[in-house]
Amino acid sequence: MIQIAVAIILMLWFAMEAVNHYDGEVIIAPIKGLMVGALYNNDEGVDDTEYMVQLLFFIFSVNFIWIIKKK
Repeated sequence: MIQIAVAIILMLWFAMEAVNHYDGEVIIAPIKGLMVGALYNNDEGVDDTEYMVQLLFFIFSVNFIWIIKKK
């Protein structure tokens, strides 16, 4: 059980470092109900690409959002 908690904390830390590197946002939100899983999305615009990784842990979600400008 402790190994799972440490692994989750390490994954969150690495994700927060990556988002910080790209000047992104971290959003923590409650969920009405129970959910477990992860989602990935990227939206390509004309001059940038927005990425989002959403991690769902039972009653809350952690969203990592960052934007990379195209050259």
